[in-house]
Amino acid sequence: MKKIAILILLLLTMLIPITAAANDFSSGIGRALSTLMGTGYVPACASSIASSMDKQLLELLGEDYTPKDLKIVLTVPVNINDFDKTNTLARQITEEIANKLKAKGYRVFEIRRAKEIEITPRKGEFLLSREQHKLFKTDLEIELVMTGTYTITSRSVRYNCRLLHTGSYEIIASGNGTVPVYPEIYPLLDEEPDKIIEPAPSVRTKL
Repeated sequence: MKKIAILILLLLTMLIPITAAANDFSSGIGRALSTLMGTGYVPACASSIASSMDKQLLELLGEDYTPKDLKIVLTVPVNINDFDKTNTLARQITEEIANKLKAKGYRVFEIRRAKEIEITPRKGEFLLSREQHKLFKTDLEIELVMTGTYTITSRSVRYNCRLLHTGSYEIIASGNGTVPVYPEIYPLLDEEPDKIIEPAPSVRTKL
């Protein structure tokens, strides 16, 4: 009986690491699926950038500071090797960051607002424009402007964004984030990564 009891204890001891590893694997898959199906890679990247900026602003301006004291305008990140190039994913990242900063209480301004609502038959009603002559122009006392760059590799798109003081070259706050490259995201890049990777059945969990 003693030998049987010892054998059972040995088997249980051997099973504990396997069970722990299985739990780690399950939790890892759960986190990956939560990121992919829940918050999403792009919102998670934008949240990381906005949170980093918010934290730095809080530390810099002190206890008397509140987010509503700052007026912010956002521009679109550009390719680090070509400042005349951007893409759909970069534009979406900017939209997400604007939402995150607004949710934190900052005064975020929309500079693409047109002078008038344009009503087009069978298309809709529009108030946003990128044509200079159509834009609504007014004097805004803006303290900060967000700008940034991105770098595309075969595995990810890395964003580096910063808030610049409008009256100088000074970077007041900055943040970065990464979006993994996978087949569904190719159309948003509007440009080819350094190397196209083959679709894989695994789920990437690194952001």
